[in-house]
Amino acid sequence: MTDGRYIAWDTSSLTGILSAFEVEKGALKPVATWSLSLETSKHSERLLWSLDTVLQSAGWRVDQLSGIAVGVGPGSFTGLRIGITTAKMLARTLGIPVIPVSSLAILARGASAWLEEREDSGSIRILAATDAAKGEWFVLSGSWKSVRECVALAEGDLPGVWARGVREEAIPPEAAIQELSAKLDQYPEARWIAVGQSVLRYPDLLKSLPQTRRIRIEDPEIHRVQTSALTRLAFEAIQQGIVRSPSGLRPRYLRASEAEINLQKGRILPSPMHPRGGKS
Repeated sequence: MTDGRYIAWDTSSLTGILSAFEVEKGALKPVATWSLSLETSKHSERLLWSLDTVLQSAGWRVDQLSGIAVGVGPGSFTGLRIGITTAKMLARTLGIPVIPVSSLAILARGASAWLEEREDSGSIRILAATDAAKGEWFVLSGSWKSVRECVALAEGDLPGVWARGVREEAIPPEAAIQELSAKLDQYPEARWIAVGQSVLRYPDLLKSLPQTRRIRIEDPEIHRVQTSALTRLAFEAIQQGIVRSPSGLRPRYLRASEAEINLQKGRILPSPMHPRGGKS
């Protein structure tokens, strides 16, 4: 699966993004993009409308799609469920595959692309962080050159592309800062850059890091997922054969949801349809 028309979206954060693109003779051709904000509306209310808007802008019919790429997290439990469920249902109806991409890789790729345009980029560590609630961040960290080689993690026997040394985890922000500090101590010539809504929300947490080695990007959009990064990652996934059947698409939560934790601890009763809720 290579050439064709594709649509991609990510609903893992407050910013929902959609992109329509073509692959022709192995080359990428962006066609249309759209973004929506959870601060003013819900992804559940706007995703299908936005999808229709992007298709109309591209001049495509939905039955002309060759595949659907979707951000699989980590991120908002509700946002991921909406985005992934919509992708699975539509792909199953159309009989086309789905393409998973890491939502944190989308965020980090925006910074990586910015650095790639600078000749003096050198040795740089990237920290991409979003709020995971419960006193934790969803974090992707690694060298900027390694981040460029991350698309999606492999699942069992299913393929993925993920550079060694790039970590994706849910940890307390203090632990994320300590990990980055240790890397900067290990590589005294390295500089660092931090992106994501958590970076904007908790700037004081970064003050313990060497500020003279920090790279600052004034564009506030660098702290949001970007359609250009989503399009590029989806294209790279297609080129690498990172595709799934609709039934095989899974969110990457990194940790159990509150409902799952309560179920495991017996605080709520399982439904009759749950494996633990049926009759023995």
